[in-house]
Amino acid sequence: MKKLIFGKCYAFCGEADHLVWLAECLALYADAGDLETQVEICISRDVSSDTPLAVNPRFHRTLQDGMLTSFPAVDVTWRWSTSGCLMVDAVFKMRDGIKHRVKKLLSMEYATDVEYFEQLLHEFVLVPSTYFFDDLAPVHASCMTVDGAAFLLAGTGGAGKSAAMLAMRRHERVGFVCDDIAVMSIAPSSRSMVYANMAWPKIYGYDCFGNELGDLILEGRGWVDRTHFRVKNWIDPAIVRRKIRPDHLYREIEPLAAPASRLYYVVREGIPDIRMSALDVSSAVEMTVAVVGAEYSIFHDHLYWEKYNALATGRRAMLTMDSVVTNWRTVLANCLASVDCYKLSVPFDLDHATYRRRMVDILMGEVAVP
Repeated sequence: MKKLIFGKCYAFCGEADHLVWLAECLALYADAGDLETQVEICISRDVSSDTPLAVNPRFHRTLQDGMLTSFPAVDVTWRWSTSGCLMVDAVFKMRDGIKHRVKKLLSMEYATDVEYFEQLLHEFVLVPSTYFFDDLAPVHASCMTVDGAAFLLAGTGGAGKSAAMLAMRRHERVGFVCDDIAVMSIAPSSRSMVYANMAWPKIYGYDCFGNELGDLILEGRGWVDRTHFRVKNWIDPAIVRRKIRPDHLYREIEPLAAPASRLYYVVREGIPDIRMSALDVSSAVEMTVAVVGAEYSIFHDHLYWEKYNALATGRRAMLTMDSVVTNWRTVLANCLASVDCYKLSVPFDLDHATYRRRMVDILMGEVAVP
């Protein structure tokens, strides 16, 4: 199976059950055909047996020809082939037993096996793989197209990025690009592009007020799943959510990339009303680096440990956070130089329904904001 993801050709292999899950998780990405593979991902059941050069701490292994990053739910080994292809081996620690069932009942999502697999694949394999390429940079943003041009809604978790996107999901001028992490690059045509990220959007209980989303995300689910959602939603809509494929949620899907037009940083501030102001490129770049640095710290820790192990053993690190951030600044500065950047300041206490309505008006250009 070969797919075009983040502008690169990814090849996937695995056992029969893995291939079934991969087919579902990757269905919306474009097929890569006979293009040369740039990233090869193998899903397996066995952790690398290579003897590590260093293990500091026990979650990170520095190998002779790469590194192993161990997370609670997946172990990922990263290597470069002699031909320059990024070789990735991922061992998923799938859930089972009574302990798993109890955790599932207490969780926010009550995720199915394929939903769980999809989240691990995107968060711990696909998005981190972009760090190894010097022409890509991630932005913690939701992204949609409006009349074919990409609008990014960036900010910290809980700022309201996904909520604004959901409010416009059925608009005929709007298409889906990504829900949580956007990947930017400069195309050969010198245009700033946002690559599609088909990670499945997370829908919270509070996103379902006054619309049909609640029925949509529970469609086809079992009675325990539906009861879990409704009880938690009654207790607190912020503590329950479900995942759903983007094509089941949005009217149009962009499977490849879209030219970047605008970047909005949604910032919660102590002000009486929504306010929009211009944001200079350097500030937008540094805000992006800061937010992504915090949001993906679980992977970034491994890059610091890789540097530590390399220094301790007198070898060269496969990848360091210093080199990654330096690259991000360069890529983002080039990408955002041709993008209109704004800060959207939003009051702390603006109610959810009003926020969604105002954001639709602003993003669709139907009202001017002071």
